[in-house]
Amino acid sequence: MKTNTRNIFIAIAIIFSLLLISFFSMDPSHIVIDGEEIGDIGGFTGFVLACLIGFVALFFALSVTGLVLAMVAVVLVVVLGAVLGSFAIALLPLMIPFLILYGLFALFSRKKTA
Repeated sequence: MKTNTRNIFIAIAIIFSLLLISFFSMDPSHIVIDGEEIGDIGGFTGFVLACLIGFVALFFALSVTGLVLAMVAVVLVVVLGAVLGSFAIALLPLMIPFLILYGLFALFSRKKTA
């Protein structure tokens, strides 16, 4: 079984168990809101709807948070590259004699191939 399918089955099992727990935890008393009695299947449906809305809101909140953190990481990598590039450009005049020596060494140390 693929991991994605297994995760979907686990999520369905968790939601189903929460629904059963909420269904069996209801008492026979009724709640009156605006003159209408809320209880039995109406209260159960409201609870299920509230859980569904909560899960959807949690999914979108975590998605947005993940995207924001990913974008912050990209910005930090770009800033680090800019800082290191500016250091390299600032140190270039000091490195020119060493680069010339390295270039001469690389030029004369090549092996001749026939």
